[in-house]
Amino acid sequence: MEHSFWHNKWDLNQVGFHLDYVHPILQRNLKLLEVKPLNAKKVFVPLCGKTLDIGYLLEQGYDVVAVELSEIAISTVFQQLGLEPEILSWSHGKIYKGDRLTIYVGDFFALTQQDLGELTCVYDRAALIALPEDMRLQYAQHIASITQQAPQLLITLDYDQTIAGGPPFAVATQEVEALYAETYTLKLLEEADIIEQEPRFKAKGLPNFYQRGYHLIAKG
Repeated sequence: MEHSFWHNKWDLNQVGFHLDYVHPILQRNLKLLEVKPLNAKKVFVPLCGKTLDIGYLLEQGYDVVAVELSEIAISTVFQQLGLEPEILSWSHGKIYKGDRLTIYVGDFFALTQQDLGELTCVYDRAALIALPEDMRLQYAQHIASITQQAPQLLITLDYDQTIAGGPPFAVATQEVEALYAETYTLKLLEEADIIEQEPRFKAKGLPNFYQRGYHLIAKG
């Protein structure tokens, strides 16, 4: 998808994908990701938007590194947290830095392992499902590479896209397996039909709207 699509969404404040609460799947399953002892816990949040999950992760003792195209979204994150960012430059955009928080402004695919450093885990609530089908394999391969296959908590949505289109896009379990099974062992943690919590999608005529949480652990 063109960067202009997402910039336009933020410019117009068309951010129906944003949640005004910390995601419950994150709250219930974060401890599963702490599979290796580190003095400092560090999590990567791709395509972070202005998620409140960042504040929760900081409260749990994590350093957070993230990436997001929209500077509007990133500025909002720092405002929500009451942090004054130091704004630096990198080869593909800007970096907003605060106490234990670093957010790259720019293209996810421009990030390198050197940019992220050593990670404890990855939290993907809104990245995979933000991408159309023809970009998702590239995304899965790149995130495995730049995170050195750090364990992931992945959240997906699944629904009938002949009735309603994305983003967020539908990603079925079979596709998750096709994208990640070569490099990760996958465990389905949770599955629920949340159509009653999604009036925007219910109004389009969808009979169900599945949300799933997965735990991804690198294969040896």
